Amino acid sequence: MRSHSGDTSQISSRDSQAGQFVLWETEDFLPAGLPRKSDLRPAQNLLSILEDCHNYLYANEGMLNEKIFREILKLMSVKLLDEQLADVEGIRFGITASEYRAVLANGGQSFRIRIQELYSRLREVYPKFFSDAEIMLSPRSLAYVVQRIQFLSLTDTPTDVKGEAFQTFFTRYQRGDRGEFFTPFPIVDLAVALVDPKPQESLIDPACGSGAFLLQAVRHICKRYPQVSKSDYINENIRGIEFNPDIASAAQMRLSLEGATSNPILCANALEVGVELNGRYDIVLANPPFGSRGKIDAPNLLAQYDLGYRWHKTSSVQWHRTSELLTGQTPEILFVELCVRLLRPAGRLAIVLPDGILQNATTEHVRAWIRSQADVLAVISIPQIAFVPFGTGVKTSLLLLQKHPTEVNRVFMAIPQKIGYDVKGQPLYLRDSRGHFLHDEQGNIAVESDLPEVVRLYKQTQDGDTTWQSTIAFYISSTELNHRLDAEHYLPSDISLIDQIRRYPARRLCEVAEIVRDGDDFRNSDQKIINYIAISEVIPELAVVSSTQKVSSRNAPSRAKYRVRTGDIITAVSGASTGTLRHATAIITEDEDGAICTNGFAVLRNFSEVDPFYLLAYMRTDFFLRQIRRLLRGHAIPAITLDDLASILVPILPEEIESEIAQKMKYSIERYKMSLKNSSDAVNTISNLLNTSK
Repeated sequence: MRSHSGDTSQISSRDSQAGQFVLWETEDFLPAGLPRKSDLRPAQNLLSILEDCHNYLYANEGMLNEKIFREILKLMSVKLLDEQLADVEGIRFGITASEYRAVLANGGQSFRIRIQELYSRLREVYPKFFSDAEIMLSPRSLAYVVQRIQFLSLTDTPTDVKGEAFQTFFTRYQRGDRGEFFTPFPIVDLAVALVDPKPQESLIDPACGSGAFLLQAVRHICKRYPQVSKSDYINENIRGIEFNPDIASAAQMRLSLEGATSNPILCANALEVGVELNGRYDIVLANPPFGSRGKIDAPNLLAQYDLGYRWHKTSSVQWHRTSELLTGQTPEILFVELCVRLLRPAGRLAIVLPDGILQNATTEHVRAWIRSQADVLAVISIPQIAFVPFGTGVKTSLLLLQKHPTEVNRVFMAIPQKIGYDVKGQPLYLRDSRGHFLHDEQGNIAVESDLPEVVRLYKQTQDGDTTWQSTIAFYISSTELNHRLDAEHYLPSDISLIDQIRRYPARRLCEVAEIVRDGDDFRNSDQKIINYIAISEVIPELAVVSSTQKVSSRNAPSRAKYRVRTGDIITAVSGASTGTLRHATAIITEDEDGAICTNGFAVLRNFSEVDPFYLLAYMRTDFFLRQIRRLLRGHAIPAITLDDLASILVPILPEEIESEIAQKMKYSIERYKMSLKNSSDAVNTISNLLNTSK
């Protein structure tokens, strides 16, 4: 067998251009010496190489994905450091023919020692990023990864190749199970485009993950301001904080690949160190960890945040912070406050938040705090599927804020439907009428996405042009904002519908009926059996209860709550059908008198100003149902609070019209009950005759 000596550039160049590196089974093409810097070539398919390394380690090391990710990250970081030191120290990252033979013979210590020395240098540069003292791979596996990448030039590999490869690789193998989910690129691109960073503006992401927001901000600057030095911009303007050392090291490496010569990534708990950075940044971009399984409970940490305390509502709109510290707070709530506090006056924030923070009653004080500190520039409802391919189905929105002092007269809102990929993460491409792919301005195949249109319309609105019309976006006056910040709550079609109702004298539902608030203590009574009404027992089209369930009072469902009386109206306040044509609303007749209904219903009684049968008919109309939908909170289990239900408008029609409607509704229900009775009588007659003939 032959081994090469001397110049290996021709062989290494050919192999690197093809993007094919294998663990040699012969000595025919083994390099006699380590690569030189001139031997290195850009990677054409970096993702494929990373995948091959992952698959080899998975098969030969028996490691879980998380550990494989860590080892590959170490070696890629060592490789990059070696390239940066090459002009002074030469290339040391590689494996030679003699070292390979030693590895096969269960030796190869000189090779392993050299790579370990480089890793130790890396740990000196980034002491908080790499906690492992050594590279945790067998010599053979280490040799495989090293020979796969030793002739690559990570420095010279095109930015888009590196960006796509690392984002895909990190996302695939580092999906967190504690709320540590990566942000899909379309959302990253949207957020950066909307805040539109300028070269002189400083920018931070306090939960930066693998650095997606930071990298896109750099690309945005380089595209719009080509005269700006990328390296200088990163070193002087970019900052990220990440708690997970592995992910922090990934972010640092990605920024280093873009030209960073400083350490823009801080590996730390942002909630602890971030308060020291108050008011230092022009722009904050963040997708903080949400859906977390745990809460922050350290008193000294909670005490540093307004939202670490209990809040009290003093009036219908006023909240104030008490002196009582919470026993625990979810991280995403504290991150909201941190992000706002990081901003300089008039600074801008784009933050991805679960919709619960924007709409739930339990987080109303959070929204009050936000608006006391900043003005709302925009709310973009992110399609439900956006995060599904990345590990969670939580419905989110992108909130754009500008810290006081500022003057914001309009709030831009958008509800895009298309995001460029499906629920499996597969791209959705635009085609013409003949099925041919369409292309964008850069010549790439165009994806089906509403997000570019959202950006365009937002910028028009910011420039004072409000003449546009769109099916996915709208704007409202800042004075129209109430205690909710979700875009769906402000749909122009719903606002128009409410205006239509107000053409008549209108009353809030709580003004025409009592909404029962107190449940019945039937479990402690002597009643052994109860009639139970679940939502499924209501026929929405007829507004009647079709049947009741007989259950033991002690074994009744936990949701069983309200005792109903003849003449009450029950209407659903939770469930997937709430606010739809299948919305369950019914009047209680003598057949159901005394039954117990689920707390999935609200119970209305003691009607004034309106006939209950007229109200029952109105509650079947789109005018009522759309008001319900507008006030729903939550996406997994939509629900409306009793307070919100109380605010729904009921038009007061002329007495003769209302009476006519009420009579028709009453007659319909009486006919149904009579029909049910006749059907039951017919069945009983047959049964009685057959039983008599025995």
